[in-house]
Amino acid sequence: MTDDNNKEKNEILIGMGGWELPSFNSAFYPNKPEKGFRKLEYFSRFFDLVEVNSTFYNTSLSAEQSARWIKDVGENKNFIFTVKLFRGFTHTFDATKKDALAIHRLLEPLCGAEKLGGIVIQFPSSFSRTDERQKHLIKIRSLFPDHRLFLDLRHYSWNDKPLHQFYQENGFNLINIDLPALPNHMPLNSLEWDGIAYFRMMGRNAEAWNNPQSGDRYLYNYSEEELHDLVRRIKLANARRTYVVFHNDRQAFSLVNGRQVEHILHPKKKFTAPSNLIAAFPNLKSICDSADSNNDLFSNQQLLSKK
Repeated sequence: MTDDNNKEKNEILIGMGGWELPSFNSAFYPNKPEKGFRKLEYFSRFFDLVEVNSTFYNTSLSAEQSARWIKDVGENKNFIFTVKLFRGFTHTFDATKKDALAIHRLLEPLCGAEKLGGIVIQFPSSFSRTDERQKHLIKIRSLFPDHRLFLDLRHYSWNDKPLHQFYQENGFNLINIDLPALPNHMPLNSLEWDGIAYFRMMGRNAEAWNNPQSGDRYLYNYSEEELHDLVRRIKLANARRTYVVFHNDRQAFSLVNGRQVEHILHPKKKFTAPSNLIAAFPNLKSICDSADSNNDLFSNQQLLSKK
């Protein structure tokens, strides 16, 4: 597996489902960025994890691009990438060996720099369990034999304890997926596999979920009570390393909820956040200092002092 097995116990990394998200432009990134500004570099000052989403849509990204990502996050030694698998393997089922080779080339620099947590394999909620579909999972494993594979299986038929042996035997990590409480959806679990736990927080907007054209599927702000419950589940998993990725990015709620979870986990620590994020969400004032990207007072080392 590409995952680093030498990390300290109970390491918890908080991140987002991408860094090129529309809602982040006004609420997170500087309104007037300096010449040469890199969004990922800026993002890595505040968070230690990102789930690369662009790889879901095509396999054209190159090793040169992933090498640039590594350079962007160079000041944050704790930073980790997880990479979402191309939808040709999970949705359209038209992926080729050429696609698999392109993915391997993209991942090679991340592996070499020990920056890859694993591959996220997200299936739609219509992907219910059948013998044929289990064989498809085994086929994916054969294409990526040396990587940690995180399975996002959303249909409740995969939430069967006898299947846990299948996941373990084939080296899969089942993601703890948080979805709206709809009849066919997987419930939120607190599972760890081989010392690793992965939580994907998609929001609970049940009304908009089955109407993706509305654009509000991920419009959801987790309440304090819900975030405390998430922390309880993280502690219950008791993993050596836990990845927590917020996908409720409409209106930048994911950024706020991520900081709130870090505060719940480390209540005595003061975190930083961009001034425009604090202005948009005043409730962050009690847990975050304003970080001015143009002020040496908030250097990368200070921004990373939360560890």
